[in-house]
Amino acid sequence: MNVNNKYRWFIVHVFTGQEKNICKYLAEQRKKKKMDNLIEQILVPERMIKVRDRKGEIKSKEKRLYPGYIMVHAVENDAVTQLIAESPKVMGFLGKKAAQPITDEEAEKILGLMETIEEVNDTRFLEGQTIRIIDGPFTDFNGSIKESNREKERLVVMVTVFGRSTPVELSYNQVELI
Repeated sequence: MNVNNKYRWFIVHVFTGQEKNICKYLAEQRKKKKMDNLIEQILVPERMIKVRDRKGEIKSKEKRLYPGYIMVHAVENDAVTQLIAESPKVMGFLGKKAAQPITDEEAEKILGLMETIEEVNDTRFLEGQTIRIIDGPFTDFNGSIKESNREKERLVVMVTVFGRSTPVELSYNQVELI
């Protein structure tokens, strides 16, 4: 068996916001327990995004593709599974409780996404703009943006329902500018 063929990709469900800390912890444990030959790579699936702010300046930052998940390239082995499953802030493996690797095609697709660069115009949604809701229970309603959270890509929109103005929280992809 070829050395490269024995490593498989696993998706691990972790606490959201703790992905990098858990990767660091697992890397330390790999060295401490001399498991370098069993765990090849531990990574957070993220890609670079270039954000143009209101002043026109472009800033680069990393954006997690799948918040709450990390990828581990390791040998399918009970010791590896136990190390990962018993780590703090790890909730388990994707799918079932037992570790199930993803296919090479799925892994290549995710790794390919990580190499792409997304360009985002940060001034897309501003408070006071009028929008149309294009997805969800309020589809085809119009509203006015009350708040915008760029980090989470969420909006609070004031929508008139039965003659009353009601705040509705929506994601960027659920609305369009009019």
